[in-house]
Amino acid sequence: MERIDDGTEALREVDPTLRDVRAVIQALPRAVILVDRDNVVVEWNRVAERMYGRAADEVVGRSAYDVLTPPHLVEDARAIVEHVLAGGEWSGDVRIRTGDGGFVRTWSWMAPVRDPDGRVVGVLSAADDVSALRDLESRAATLGDQLALAVAAGGVGTWRWDVSTGVAWDDTTHRLFGIEPGTFAGTYEAWQELLHPEDRERVAAAVQRAVDERGSYVVEHRVVWPDGSVRWIEGRGQVTLDRSGEVTGTIGCSTDVTVKKLEELNAVRRMREAEEHALRERLQRERLEFLTLINDVAIVASDHRELMRGVTGAAVPRLGDWCALHFVPEHGAHEVEVAHADPERVAWAKQLQARYPWDPAAPMGPPAVVRSGRTEFIPAIDEVVAASLKESDPRMPAAELETILDELQLTSVITVPLTTSRGVVGAIQFVSAESRRHYDAADVALAEAAAGRIAAALDNVWLTEQQRTIAATLQSALLPARLPSIPGADLAVRYWAAGTASEVGGDFYDVFELDPGRWALVIGDVCGTGPRAAAITAVARHTIRAAATHAAPHGEVLSWLNDAILDADGDLFCTALFSTLEPAPGGAWRYTSVAGGHPLPVLVRADGTVEEVGEPGTLLGSMRTTRSTTATAQLGSGDTVVLYTDGLTDVRPPHSLSPAELRALVGRAACAGTTADQVAHALGEAIAAVLPIPERNDDLAVVVLRIR
Repeated sequence: MERIDDGTEALREVDPTLRDVRAVIQALPRAVILVDRDNVVVEWNRVAERMYGRAADEVVGRSAYDVLTPPHLVEDARAIVEHVLAGGEWSGDVRIRTGDGGFVRTWSWMAPVRDPDGRVVGVLSAADDVSALRDLESRAATLGDQLALAVAAGGVGTWRWDVSTGVAWDDTTHRLFGIEPGTFAGTYEAWQELLHPEDRERVAAAVQRAVDERGSYVVEHRVVWPDGSVRWIEGRGQVTLDRSGEVTGTIGCSTDVTVKKLEELNAVRRMREAEEHALRERLQRERLEFLTLINDVAIVASDHRELMRGVTGAAVPRLGDWCALHFVPEHGAHEVEVAHADPERVAWAKQLQARYPWDPAAPMGPPAVVRSGRTEFIPAIDEVVAASLKESDPRMPAAELETILDELQLTSVITVPLTTSRGVVGAIQFVSAESRRHYDAADVALAEAAAGRIAAALDNVWLTEQQRTIAATLQSALLPARLPSIPGADLAVRYWAAGTASEVGGDFYDVFELDPGRWALVIGDVCGTGPRAAAITAVARHTIRAAATHAAPHGEVLSWLNDAILDADGDLFCTALFSTLEPAPGGAWRYTSVAGGHPLPVLVRADGTVEEVGEPGTLLGSMRTTRSTTATAQLGSGDTVVLYTDGLTDVRPPHSLSPAELRALVGRAACAGTTADQVAHALGEAIAAVLPIPERNDDLAVVVLRIR
């Protein structure tokens, strides 16, 4: 008994073959439906009940078209059923209506059911729910389409390299490499041939590293198109592995990054140009600073050694890691000054100089430059130059020289002659080492310009020193070799030549014994410098001694000196102070003085009282008749008398001293010591505090008498 389509109960014959199949259907794991030739449901298993949301008693005996097929798909369903009833099989996706009014998407397989005689008596349909799978496939297809569109829109080419089958490119990848689609040979070697020759090794190394590490890589490289244009390609690849972890190849994509890369390269170029411009400006500034420093050093240097130290110190590190200044002012003379940022390396260099002194015949370096007068420029220390350096000093063992060169790590050297009107007087050498700088033509031009200034300044300072030395020698000949001993009194003298003086000065002093127990103290100043002043100084000293030893009175001694200066017809003047010291009754001393246009002696009493002795007189050598006043002072224990020349007071403002300031300065110095030498020392420090001796433009002589 089966239910028919109108729902009424009626007897319906079911083919025995179909009844036999029904028992098997319930055991199958898929949704299985059995229909007869009229497409009436005969069997509906439990899986079908769950999948379609309909109990078996709801559908058995009803037309499958009415129960399962959406109305708009009925004709398609009839065609499929008729095909199967005709003896064929069919499989594919089928949409089935569910009990809740919805649909389920299935993958169905349909086959005919035959009776023992081979007649088709029905259709057996087995189905799986593929709704979720088809949704995933749909989304994947959508994503794939979107990816394909994105790849196409972005100009991204894809490729795959399989170690067994070779390389496969899409059309876009062909175009990125400048070749027609389908023309790529498909081998790893063919791909490498398309890379720019300068990039092949680097790209191959990146790929090999990714393969070794089972990872990924990103490389940028160039390709040269057939028309000769160069394009930049960015390749991204991922290594593929099989289940055992063995490399099977790579997959990846490529994009044209020429515009971005050119922008990057241009940005780098602009940055490099900006850095080079800044470097040039800095170097130019340092060069100007160096030239300015040379002038400053030359102005303040007190001697040529200080000038050499200042110049080499200013050159490091502005113009090099090392700077050596060699000075050869005259035949057989050589002095050198070396500068480096590290004092220990300077000490090391000086030790080498001591072991291997200046060799005028050396074939390279400063000696050769001094001989030839030509600049020696080595822009790069290569193996050939290093070999020449190793042969430049046969006195040094080759192994030691090689060790020195390895230690120095020289990169570039400029050696420039120091040329003056007297000829080549030395050479200055700039050396680049640890900074790895290489000199160029601009550096050579700067070195030569600097050398000109250095040579002139150095030679001038040295010649001035020579003149000073000669002047000091002559000056010492015009002064007494030693002072007499005065029982009961101390004597001390000082003579400071002006810092700017290079000729014999006119300041002089003298102390000598007149009679037993009576002494003369003399100080004076001839206006002017040089040989004429020296001659008048000699005349003054000898005239004063002659007049005093002939027992001439104090004023008459100055008259003798005045006549002698006038008779010399030198057109020069002189100031002088003649004084005598002799014992007085009661253990005191009598100090008598007369001044001819000269500063008066300063007397500092033991109690600190300060006074001047006498009155100024007529300048000597200005007229035949002179006027002078002889004054006497009693000296006791601890009293101090200071005689001085006008170099102490005649200094440029604001360093000049008023009479009151002078007396105060001498008074403090006299109170600072208990001996004449201590007083002279204190006085020298006080004078230098007002204005340093090197900055004074007049000589200064001082005689200190201290009563014990």
